[in-house]
Amino acid sequence: MHCAVIAHGGYGWPNRHVPSRLPFRRSSHRTVAHARRAAAAPFPAVAAPPFAVAGRRMVDRSVAKFALAIRQTPRYAFLEIAMPCPTGTFTARWLVPVCQRPICGGWLRVEQGKVVALEASSPPGDCIDLGDVAVLPGLVNCHTHLEFSDLPSPLGEPGGALPAWVATVVRHRLAQATDSPSVIAQRRASAIVAGCAESTAAGVRLLGEIATLPWLEGDAATAATAEELRIIAFAETLGLRSERANQTFQAAEDWIRQSMSRRSLGRNISFGYSPHAPYSTSLELVDRCVSQACRFRLPLAMHLAESREELQLLDEGRGPFREVLESLGAWQADAFPQPGGVGECLKRLARAPRCLVVHGNYLTDDQITFLATQPQMSVIFCPRTHAFFQHDPYPLSRLLEAGVRVGLGTDSRASNPDLKLWEEVRHVLATVPAVTVESVLKMATLWGADALGQSDCGRLAVGARPGLWTLPTSATDETELWQAIANATAPCPLG
Repeated sequence: MHCAVIAHGGYGWPNRHVPSRLPFRRSSHRTVAHARRAAAAPFPAVAAPPFAVAGRRMVDRSVAKFALAIRQTPRYAFLEIAMPCPTGTFTARWLVPVCQRPICGGWLRVEQGKVVALEASSPPGDCIDLGDVAVLPGLVNCHTHLEFSDLPSPLGEPGGALPAWVATVVRHRLAQATDSPSVIAQRRASAIVAGCAESTAAGVRLLGEIATLPWLEGDAATAATAEELRIIAFAETLGLRSERANQTFQAAEDWIRQSMSRRSLGRNISFGYSPHAPYSTSLELVDRCVSQACRFRLPLAMHLAESREELQLLDEGRGPFREVLESLGAWQADAFPQPGGVGECLKRLARAPRCLVVHGNYLTDDQITFLATQPQMSVIFCPRTHAFFQHDPYPLSRLLEAGVRVGLGTDSRASNPDLKLWEEVRHVLATVPAVTVESVLKMATLWGADALGQSDCGRLAVGARPGLWTLPTSATDETELWQAIANATAPCPLG
């Protein structure tokens, strides 16, 4: 089995009862638990040969050297085994498929990242026993703007109005636009790759990205998905005036077509269209994106019902968004007000084969009822970005009660301190107590994957390639298990 050791520094090996040899191999069921105990003891001041990690076969290594490697490899708060493409047979106290009830004491077999067996029966003899942990599918982050992954903190101030924040983002981009196109592209690519690395380390295995062009190319795309991260890249289009709309639409169409025909971005990147938002995108441009999505069977993503200022612009043609658009020279008098507002936009988007309604902070009951009749449409909730802008309470309970599929997103570092999707889970559990832990976990895995059209992610099922992560638990029943999941501070990727 190919694997790597990832652990927090500060652990060590006891100065007593050192076993002379304990191989790490499939027949050693309790080696992981044994190494955990070893790593927790005081570490003596002794030297040892370098330890082979990161994808090399761990054969004929003593637990003493195992613990030394843990001490010398600082990264996570407790020991786990991390494998980009795990292969092996695993058992644990709990398996949490998400698409079905949790399995106590079951086992699963994985070959090159693909689940080929999942059973509730007694584990076979070649199982690696992961001990007192729950094994879950990799997380799904449905909405990001990775170009902002180099920001040390969000732009603007908490509680600020969305139109003012949009103006800040535009100024940020203009300040960077003074560099040469090659420097801009290189800086953006570096930020995107960094965001992918941060997401992967946080347990995310599927990601929905709003791709502002130019996006990734060649080696940068390979680096971004090197750890089996899968990306749905929605090419962003915008423009209230026909000239700008034509320009961004043509750029998106050319980029998608060329990338798909040349397969230049690799097997882990797929494509879609993203008409940006109703305050920046004409209805005609929305229709063009929908037509292309239908033609090539691609998904669509659009920011919608995000703020009260957006609703005012659509309904009345005035307010802070109009002022910002006028200050940017982007105001188009005949674009607003829009008859039907958000509801009309939803009806147009519903013609797409798959659509993500991003944010939906101010969806009405009628609009939620409409979405419930459209199984190809999903709403993406970005909890900490919602909190950053101090919006009205999110209609999560109403959406779920109506049967609308809801996924989770981090949005970007322009409105969020990091890209840790599990922090979104924790935020929902802390602020919307009426929603069950099971439902929030589905939002972060199963429902998010279905929203992005990736039925082999977000679940433990035969044929799936979900990536795996673990959390420690000694739960003896499902109630204790869900409580352990609710209390988990961070996922520890298994592969």
